Amino acid sequence: MLIPPCDRAAERAAHSHSVRVLIGNDFGEDVRTDRGWTGWWVQRVVWFATDGDIVVLPQSPDEDFVAYATSLTGTRADTLTFVVPPAGTDDAGTLTAGRLADPYVVKRLREVIGDRDVRHLSALWPDAAVADLARRLGVTTAMPGHGFVSQSGGALVNSKSAFRALAGGVGVPMPPGAVCTSAEVAQRTILDLLERGEAVVVKHDYLSGGRGNEILSTDTTVRPIGARRVVPVTGAAEVKAFLDERWAWLTAGGRSRPVVERYYRDSSAFFAEYTVTDSGPRLAGTGELLSAPYAVGQVMPAQGLEPDVLDRLVEGSGRLATALHAVGYRGTLSPDAIVTPRREVLFTEYNGRITGSTHIYGVIGDAVVGPGFGEDRIILERVWPEGWSTPSFAAARDRLTKAGLAYRPEARTGVVLTNAHDGRDGVMYCVVAEDLDRAWACDRALKPLFTQQE
Repeated sequence: MLIPPCDRAAERAAHSHSVRVLIGNDFGEDVRTDRGWTGWWVQRVVWFATDGDIVVLPQSPDEDFVAYATSLTGTRADTLTFVVPPAGTDDAGTLTAGRLADPYVVKRLREVIGDRDVRHLSALWPDAAVADLARRLGVTTAMPGHGFVSQSGGALVNSKSAFRALAGGVGVPMPPGAVCTSAEVAQRTILDLLERGEAVVVKHDYLSGGRGNEILSTDTTVRPIGARRVVPVTGAAEVKAFLDERWAWLTAGGRSRPVVERYYRDSSAFFAEYTVTDSGPRLAGTGELLSAPYAVGQVMPAQGLEPDVLDRLVEGSGRLATALHAVGYRGTLSPDAIVTPRREVLFTEYNGRITGSTHIYGVIGDAVVGPGFGEDRIILERVWPEGWSTPSFAAARDRLTKAGLAYRPEARTGVVLTNAHDGRDGVMYCVVAEDLDRAWACDRALKPLFTQQE
C-alpha cells in the first residue's frame, strides 16, 4: 500500500530518522510476461513520494516528469533517491524477480538507507519478489501484508477466476457464467448462454484493459466494447473451433483459467476503490471506466449514478475488500462492476494493486486539486489518443503551457500530465474541470496541439 502525500512538514518532523521505500514495479512474471515495455508507466509511483523517500525503478526516471509531479505535490525532488537495479537485454523496462534479487539492490538500498529505520516498504504490484526483498533487507514488518504477498497472494487478488470464487462466496452479484477448468467446460458454458439468446465474453485471467476479452455472439450487430473483437458463431461447431484456436492464449499456455460470462450490451463500467489496512477497508475513490473498444480513460469520481446504484457499487466493493482483509491482504483493492440498462450492478473483477486510478483521485484529486475535488471539480483521465504525437514529456508540458491549457493551481482547472513519456509518441494526462462538459471541451482543445506536424 502506498500512502498519498499529506502534511509534508509534519511528515518530515515526525520521521526525520526513518525512511520509506517505494517499488515501481508492474505485473509479476508469474501472471504476465508481456509487460517489458512499462518502464515509463511505473514512474507514476513518483506521485506518491514524500520528502526523503527511496524509489526503486526499472530505469532512470524522466527528470522532467519528476520535477513536474513534485512541483504539484510539494515534495522536494532533490530529497528523493532513485535506485535502478542492473538490467539485462530483455528486462530493461520492468523490475523482474531476477533484477530485484540482484545483490546490488540490497547493497545499494542499505547504503542509501544508512542508519535510518525503514518505516514503510511497498510496491505498485504485490509481488512475492518484493516480499523477498523486504526479507533480505530485514524490514518485513515495514511491508503491509508481507505474509500474504510472500506466498504469491498478488496473483490471487488480481485473478478474474479467483474473483468469481470470492464474489460467489460473499454473495456479490456477478454476470451469469463460470470459471473454466477445461475447454469442455468453456464450451458448455458458452453454448448455454448463447442458447438463452445472450452474447458471451470469454476472459483471459490476467490481461487488463479489455485486451484479454473476446466476445462470441449470434448477433452480428454486437460491438466489441471492452473486448478485442466479436466472433460471430451459430452453433457448437464454431464455438469448438474458436476454443481450439484460442485456448492456449486464453489459458496463458495452460497456466491459468479463463472466465466465461454473459456480455451485457449498452452497459457502463465503474469502480469503487478501497484502501485495506490492518484496521479494515476504507473507501478511497470511485470512477467510471471508458472503453472504445479498449480502455481510453476514466471519470473520477463516478458521475450520474442514482444514489441507490452508487450505494450498491460501494457496498459490493466493500464486501469484497472485507473478505480479502480477512485473509491478510493489505493495500489497494479496486473491484470493477457494470451497470446494465436495467440498473443492475454486476461485478466483473477486482484489482489488488495500485491501479491506474489511484494516483489520479488519491494524489492529483485529493492532494493537488484539494478540498472540493468531487464537489466543484471532477477529473477526466485520458489514455494518449492514437494519432497524437509529442517527442518528449517536456515538449508536451511546454505546448500545454503555451496554449494556456496547463493546470493552474489558483483556478484548480486545466490539464495535468500524469506520467513520463511513453518512449513512443505520448504522455498520459487528465483534465481537471468544474464539470464533465467542460472537461471534454478542454480535451477536444488538445487535439491541434498534438496532431500537427513538427
